[in-house]
Amino acid sequence: MQKERYGYLGPRGTFSEDAALKYCNDVEKTIPLRSFNEIFDKLQTGEITRGIIPIENSLEGSVNLCMDLLYSSSYVVVVDEIILPVKQYLLAPAGTELKDIEEVYSIAQVIGQSNIFINEYLPEAEIHYTGSSAQAAEIIKGQKGRAMIGSKRISELYDLEVLREEIQDMSNNYTRFFVIANKLDVKDEFPDMNNEYKTSIICAPEVNKAGVLYGLLAEFKRENINLTRIESRPSKRQLGEYIFYIDFEGHQKNRHVRIALEGVEKKSAFFKILGSYVKGEIESESN
Repeated sequence: MQKERYGYLGPRGTFSEDAALKYCNDVEKTIPLRSFNEIFDKLQTGEITRGIIPIENSLEGSVNLCMDLLYSSSYVVVVDEIILPVKQYLLAPAGTELKDIEEVYSIAQVIGQSNIFINEYLPEAEIHYTGSSAQAAEIIKGQKGRAMIGSKRISELYDLEVLREEIQDMSNNYTRFFVIANKLDVKDEFPDMNNEYKTSIICAPEVNKAGVLYGLLAEFKRENINLTRIESRPSKRQLGEYIFYIDFEGHQKNRHVRIALEGVEKKSAFFKILGSYVKGEIESESN
């Protein structure tokens, strides 16, 4: 039996690790990897059994590279989703006070999500952007006058003190993750219809003309299927040509969903079912 191994975008201490731990609850089974491409590559070779990738954030939108990899990787299927509350913490070496902070370090997205706090409480601090939360933690460790913004797990890994909790601009900041697997490792089982399911697909219309998206969406309306997300991405083949990522409620083996998907596929030059999975729950607290 293959050993369970869950790959995520490292290093340790990131929100991707939080999502991986929420899914498997065993740090020994999680593996930090260097890039999203590496997650997909190791999933294909069987070096990991599942990959955990961010797909969208409620404040900053979609993670385009992950969306592109889902489009181009024929062997991948989505088997689950995780919705993780994103909470930011001001961290510093022990003994640091807010008035002591002259420099703040973190990745650009985290700084962007904490602007209100920075402008109010650290208006004179010099902002430094880093490649990862772990890099920021290494820079400030033992350094007077320096602080960083990151997850609570970073404080545990690098022995940093939490100066302020939940400093993100918005309380409803969530990141949605997909759990992906190699199709060869997934059994085709009939779903438990007591669960609430979602399905994700990618499609591209046969012709690029006015009303083509309306025609695709009409297939879902006809079967009374609720769409939860729709987004377009350039096909990268020619200017003005797009592919559509669509998420909706229901399992692909449901009769109404199956009829709608058959209609969409007939109208598409490219059609791919990413997978059906149990709808993720929004929780009030992160790890």
